[in-house]
Amino acid sequence: MMALKAIGKGPTWPPSFPTDFPLGRVSMTLLKRFSTLQWLAIGVALQSLAATNLPATEPSPNRITRTVQAIRNAQPAVVNIEGTKPANPTSNYREAQQVNGMGAGVIVHPEGYILTNQHVVQDVGRIEVTLHNGRQLRARLLARDAGTDLALIKVESRPLPVIPLGTSSDLMLGEPVIAIGNPFGYRHTVTEGIISALHRNIPVNGVQEYPDLIQTDASINPGNSGGPLLNADGLMIGLNAAVRIGAQGIGFAIPVDKALDVTAQMVRNLRDTRQDRLSATTVYQQGDAHVQVTSSRMPQVKVGDKIVRLDGHPLQHHLQLELALLESGDSEALELEILRDQETVAIRLPVGTQSKSQIRLTSTSTPAERVSQVLGMRLQPIDPAMVRSVDDSYKGGMRVLSVSRGGPADRAQIRPGDILVGLLEWQTPNWDDLEWILDSDELSEAGSAKFHIIRGKDVFWGTLDL
Repeated sequence: MMALKAIGKGPTWPPSFPTDFPLGRVSMTLLKRFSTLQWLAIGVALQSLAATNLPATEPSPNRITRTVQAIRNAQPAVVNIEGTKPANPTSNYREAQQVNGMGAGVIVHPEGYILTNQHVVQDVGRIEVTLHNGRQLRARLLARDAGTDLALIKVESRPLPVIPLGTSSDLMLGEPVIAIGNPFGYRHTVTEGIISALHRNIPVNGVQEYPDLIQTDASINPGNSGGPLLNADGLMIGLNAAVRIGAQGIGFAIPVDKALDVTAQMVRNLRDTRQDRLSATTVYQQGDAHVQVTSSRMPQVKVGDKIVRLDGHPLQHHLQLELALLESGDSEALELEILRDQETVAIRLPVGTQSKSQIRLTSTSTPAERVSQVLGMRLQPIDPAMVRSVDDSYKGGMRVLSVSRGGPADRAQIRPGDILVGLLEWQTPNWDDLEWILDSDELSEAGSAKFHIIRGKDVFWGTLDL
């Protein structure tokens, strides 16, 4: 177990060869006897030999099948996700063992937003993402939905290639599909199969099931989770999610329409929507999807209008609009193209930003207020001797007085009476140490944070979703 940290001349080159080496003298003598014509003949022969071994610049058209083209189109937007997580998240901290977790994800926005399964990143302290070009980045968890097993993470890199989107509204039994993932750590593994069934409801434990899944016989193994299921055109029509243990050729994927709808709502929950001038949803028809306005406070935009372009780019799903609003920052407006009665109208959509007065207010709050805002609980320092009587490796702790309903502490099942003794990799014996952690880059960049508490006579740990 790793304890928590307390806050407080070369060889000469080229080498010289001996002049009395017999083979060296003989070789040099023989080389001098070659004529210029002989040297030219040797050169031509070597060039001819090299030319016969050079690979062709492009394989023959017969080899570049639709499957190959589909993979080429989608693979740059598929990432591998790895990290360590506890073998048993409910176990006592001192007995917890770490295991390697792995999966995949798809880039859904060029600013580094990645969609994956919740179970791929759940309880992972440090999420490591490997891009298609081999570059490794650290990601933070932004949001997750346990009911659909979806999660949204983000890396700080831009611009990134985005997965080509299809629709699951017109899927056919027997149509070919391609799965890309990270099974058992074999990165960017590609398998092929067909759609075996639609609208499968799959139980995952005694109280939960995943509804309305796509069943496929494309080989899906542990580590494929979060990777895309593609159609023959290379468009994502599902997100690989589960496999039937003990069976062969039975895998399941979340339909892409549902996955994107849920993710859009997760993104919407991340931002202040009070200043929104309009809202939209995605309408699905057989083989078609378009973004439609559902409410508007702008006179030039009507309910039912179709939004066809966003900042000059085709708009396929309202998730793209939600992410653009989340990323808008100091932008004055987004450029939209509206389609109404077969006519296109260009409009500017004003976006609201957080006021500087709000930022200053947050930065001058007391440590107790900041803990309440960020972690969702009220704390009070206690006698360090009480903590050391349970585990003398801790310098002290903070007793939980109350927990905000629905906040991070409440969701992590922290209770009044628990004693917070650690957050991330540092101890929390007093307000000064806790404030230092709140100001750290590690916490500000983290989507979740591991915590350590004393409950009764035992030390436990869990994860706070921030």
